[in-house]
Amino acid sequence: MAHPLLVSSLVAFVSIASQAWCSDGVFLNRPLSNRSIGFPAPQTVDPISAQADGFRTMFASYVHPPSIVTPRADGLSGTTTWFSGKLGTEAETAYNPTGVSQPMPSLMGNTPTDASARMLRIGLTGSEGSLRYGVTFRHAGQGFLLSPDRASREMWSEWKTGWMTFRNAVGQAWNNVEGEATRSRLEQTYGRVGLFLSRPQWPELSVLYSRNSLNSVFEPIGVVPQRSSNHTIEGAVTLQRPGWDIKFASSYIVASDLLRSDADSNIRAQTLSAILRPINRLTITPVFAYRQEFQSWSGVRIDNPTASLALSYQQSPQLFFSTVGNYSSSHSSDGLIRNDNFKWRGALDWALYSSTGWATKIGFEAGYNRVTDRVARSTDTEDISGLVRLGIIAH
Repeated sequence: MAHPLLVSSLVAFVSIASQAWCSDGVFLNRPLSNRSIGFPAPQTVDPISAQADGFRTMFASYVHPPSIVTPRADGLSGTTTWFSGKLGTEAETAYNPTGVSQPMPSLMGNTPTDASARMLRIGLTGSEGSLRYGVTFRHAGQGFLLSPDRASREMWSEWKTGWMTFRNAVGQAWNNVEGEATRSRLEQTYGRVGLFLSRPQWPELSVLYSRNSLNSVFEPIGVVPQRSSNHTIEGAVTLQRPGWDIKFASSYIVASDLLRSDADSNIRAQTLSAILRPINRLTITPVFAYRQEFQSWSGVRIDNPTASLALSYQQSPQLFFSTVGNYSSSHSSDGLIRNDNFKWRGALDWALYSSTGWATKIGFEAGYNRVTDRVARSTDTEDISGLVRLGIIAH
């Protein structure tokens, strides 16, 4: 179990957490503890709650058993509501006992490191009439589940009137949270403002402007420093139905390399994506995109078409299958870049036997990756990987 006193103190005294969470200005009213670390409902829940007039506190512990997708995680979360629900706070801490020492890429290759295997998340949300606002913070070490080695903090607000919604957010994100001297750290600061128009049974229209800057902090020997700034404006149309969602987005980006004052690029991108649910247990996600970059400093145009298809199928609680394939190409007008890349990955997670005391699980995973360089054939790469995992898990 991961530090109950820490979470109790954060919820009771600091009060930085929430019942509704915001990520990049998008507000989702669903439980946070599981979504933030990327796995379904917890296997073991032990709630302790106390309620008074206009005030409510709840604590919940969970244990997520390992699978082919995620390793084991133990955690504790706490939520508090104030003023009859107008102010909400939440805190969560989790520990991955199987991920304390994991191979991580560095200048010396993939070497084991004693990075933190803990995740801490705190936040606050409030509402007053048509206005909603919040603050979020998340810190995850290298060995932690699906979003490792990343920290972020964000402030956001939302104002809604009728079928019009105005949202904005400012934040910062960075990697290498442990500050390892042999690895670089990239810090990104961003701001976003968006207008959304939505009516029942109508497509949702949105216009978004964002600005972000990227800066490298740690620069070990052999790592090229980075400092850039991007301005982006995007328009999108989204249509949602019970069995499918479809979205078309078009964006224009002005990118500047601040280490080279004259190295500006203009980028146009179009994306068509969909989520198809032909049956409850099956989800199909196709994505098509086309990106075109024009480098004003060199006069070169680079075209990048991509296509991907993801499929997930939950046959039963004991059997889960997922696969994803991706094709991308990159071609420059001067003929110096002509690359094709194909990737595929499939995973099967199967619970062979389960009883009241323990369960036996087996996982199969396979992958294929091929990179073709039509300019320099000697750099072509192709690899095939496979993994079989057998585990005996105590409930």
